[in-house]
Amino acid sequence: IDQLRADMPETEGTRLFAMGGTVIRNGVGRQEEIAEADPNFLDLFRLQMVAGDRATALASPSNIVLSESLARKYFPDGNAMGQTLTIKAPSKSADVRVTGIFKDLPDATEDYLRFTALTPLPRKMDDDYWSHWGSERLQTFLRFASPQAAQAYAAKLPGFVKRRAAKDLGEMLSVFSLELHPLTDLHFQTPGRKLMTTTLGLVGLLTLLIAIVNYVNLATARAALRAREVAMRKVLGASRSTLVRQFLGEAVLTVALAAVIGLMIGELGLPFVNAAGGLKLTMPYEIVMPGLALLAVIVGLLAGLYPAVLLSRFPAAAVLAASRAPGGGRAGTRIREALVVFQFALAIAFLIGTGILFAQTNHIRTTDAGFRRDGIVIVPSTQDQAMEDSQRTAFLTRVRALPGVRMVAMSDSVPGWSNGNSNTYAVPGVAGEGPSLQWITTGPGVFDLYGVRVIAGRGFDGRHRLDDFGNWEDPVTVLSPFWALPARRQRSAR
Repeated sequence: IDQLRADMPETEGTRLFAMGGTVIRNGVGRQEEIAEADPNFLDLFRLQMVAGDRATALASPSNIVLSESLARKYFPDGNAMGQTLTIKAPSKSADVRVTGIFKDLPDATEDYLRFTALTPLPRKMDDDYWSHWGSERLQTFLRFASPQAAQAYAAKLPGFVKRRAAKDLGEMLSVFSLELHPLTDLHFQTPGRKLMTTTLGLVGLLTLLIAIVNYVNLATARAALRAREVAMRKVLGASRSTLVRQFLGEAVLTVALAAVIGLMIGELGLPFVNAAGGLKLTMPYEIVMPGLALLAVIVGLLAGLYPAVLLSRFPAAAVLAASRAPGGGRAGTRIREALVVFQFALAIAFLIGTGILFAQTNHIRTTDAGFRRDGIVIVPSTQDQAMEDSQRTAFLTRVRALPGVRMVAMSDSVPGWSNGNSNTYAVPGVAGEGPSLQWITTGPGVFDLYGVRVIAGRGFDGRHRLDDFGNWEDPVTVLSPFWALPARRQRSAR
């Protein structure tokens, strides 16, 4: 953000680094959702403060702001303001003083915006961990006076990237870009979320359409049974508009009853969905109930319009004089047949789509990913900032002695998860900065543990002195590993 302000003085923004940390109190360390932010973070995001002044709460590097729940956790007497905590976060390890308390963030908050404690970012961050263009550690948020100002600012970003990122990105500069996204659309910036939401919405609409067609078919099929009722009501003075309103009201009431039953099923099934997906979804009745009532009226009118018009137009004299009740005639029969064909076509399309989805899911689960996935346990808690290298070494020794453990290895990333770090690597004999590659810090045995075949060179091992972390002087390579423990049984890599 310093580079943005230097090139574009109108920049108004803040940064957030939500990587978690450890709170140590009374000799006990607990991992918490600690985030580091610029001092002006509370001004831009306007969190609801319960105690403290948002203007000065993050003014000092030794300050910390807690959520209500975290304040109650560590200070159950309700006197958290001014108290001291010891924290270990990615960029600091120090005693901090509680200078503010904010209301808990909603459960629907994005994971990379979720935190229960805020402490200031270091004022000076010169190393690659923070300022390198290949690092994705920090989240940057900008505020604009209007959408037009945001568009004008976005037009300047391509030139900014070319000026500032050429050295770090190398060949990746041609495909790298910075884009502005509204905060309200942040959830859909994760690849696949918008497509998944759109797909589920379409499935819901098509299912609702099938239900509407089914109601029309059933209502028109029962026209013969209700023809004499219509005729008698007309004889007694009922007008056609009165009959239309009656049948539309019946349709709306039927849909409303179905909506209530569906809401009950949804409420009963929500705990199972939360348990399966590790979610905390709740039913927002203040939004659901008005929307559901409006939907019931709309669907009821759509489903009941044609049957209402069909039933209300039966001539009373002809119906009462006939030996059999009318059924809508040849035109009505053709309409019902067309609706049945349409309904079955949608049902078949759903079956085909379900089969394709099942096949794709099965393919993802069974395809060769290039590494061994079975029998591996990831222990991420050993990356906790509160752990010393000696403790990790002791942990490694104890784990290796456990019965059934075949291999132990360490790395700061695992397959399928990005550590957010990349850099340019010069190719010998080739001019230029070289390609931009993601780098992962690992220890000996990683390739053997995952069953990855090395096609050139060798993996790390303890027989080569320079493979040891102790001989590395690069401050970026902080020992914060994951430990992978294979279980007793392992399948061979395919």
